[in-house]
Amino acid sequence: MANEFVLRELILELNEYMTNPVKTFSIFGGIGRALSNRNYRIYWSGQIMMVQGFWIYKIVSGWLMWELTSSSAWLGGLAAGYMLPVLFLGPFGGAVADHYGYRKVAIIMGSLGALLALFTAILTWINFMVPLLLVGLASLQGTLFAFEFPARQSLFPLLVIRKDLAAAVAVNSTTYYSAGFTGPLLGGLLLTIGNTITGVSLGFMANAFCIACMMIALYKIKQPKKQTDDTANIGAPNLIIDLKSGLKYAYTHSDLRILLLIALAASLFIRPHIDFLPGFSDNVFDKGKNGLAILTAVSGVGSMIFAAFFAIRGRTSGLVPVLFFCQITATITLIWFSLSTQFIIALLALSLVGGLLVSSSIASQSLIQYTVDDKYRARVISLNVSLGIGAPALSALIIGWAAEYEGLQNTFAGVGFIGFLFSIPLCLKLLKHRRKIEAEKN
Repeated sequence: MANEFVLRELILELNEYMTNPVKTFSIFGGIGRALSNRNYRIYWSGQIMMVQGFWIYKIVSGWLMWELTSSSAWLGGLAAGYMLPVLFLGPFGGAVADHYGYRKVAIIMGSLGALLALFTAILTWINFMVPLLLVGLASLQGTLFAFEFPARQSLFPLLVIRKDLAAAVAVNSTTYYSAGFTGPLLGGLLLTIGNTITGVSLGFMANAFCIACMMIALYKIKQPKKQTDDTANIGAPNLIIDLKSGLKYAYTHSDLRILLLIALAASLFIRPHIDFLPGFSDNVFDKGKNGLAILTAVSGVGSMIFAAFFAIRGRTSGLVPVLFFCQITATITLIWFSLSTQFIIALLALSLVGGLLVSSSIASQSLIQYTVDDKYRARVISLNVSLGIGAPALSALIIGWAAEYEGLQNTFAGVGFIGFLFSIPLCLKLLKHRRKIEAEKN
């Protein structure tokens, strides 16, 4: 009888795990709690494809520019072309999303981005591409991204309950940085097909397909009750007024201001190294396009491992000291990578840079998501996006110019040191506010 009772209870428990998504995914900790939600699972499936396309675009466009120019300055120009629109238009994009609905804005802008990627592929295929045109097309893509990304990033926190928000942020980051491993490998594989023109064209086509997959996923998501396309602030008096109020909110909220400045430091002094890996691969290590794929993929491996840890951890407590440690250590490790002459040593250092950078990013994103009021969510997130993606455009221009005279290695060693000096006082100030910030999260 006892054995029958145990067996019956076991069968009932297994049936619960098989029929109840919340129960099924709970065994995976924070990851499971986030993925137990249907809407978030659909969003996540599209996100997987979207970020694959992003990394493929980075690989093939960067290598194409290097093949056309062999110039660090032009690599910096390409990065600036894509990211400067995000810097200047990102906050405005957040205000637009708050007005017209997160999903609607994301779908419209993303669909236009897919069409533009396809157009870029055609121009490359017919051998019509020149450096200035490539920068111009990247600028148009960045302009669309400045509106699409804040809307999409503001949507996903509404798909999960608040206590699972940190886990969802970590899952998103895990997806993004896992694609930093697989995307470059796919991009590198595409580059091996035929000549450079053929491989790059296929890469742009793949990017268009991946963006389209994300848009289909967004279309299938049930609009959250907190913001529907019909109830968004379409009749609000002035987008500029909303934009100003969002900037004022971010500035007057002291903890939020510190977090955004730390994100700015990472964007200016750590993140730009990715855009110059074609130069490191070819000039420093003499590995060509295959080396570029390996370098980018290794960075993604470190990022993926660190991000998975945060996703499984699934909580925000203790993130302030984590942010402190990872931000500072990332600057030191960047110097190590920059001065490495052995390819194997460089790969190790680069994997650590990627892991520490994603850890800092997850920690700051989670703290920002918890700190900001829902009313200002898209505007603050768009500001964070502008700093995270747009600010490197300014430093990329300067770094590219400096590297023409000082070399990539010396330039990035100096950039890492400046980042260290810039980050120290900000992180110390944040640490003093730790108790207050953690109280806000709960």
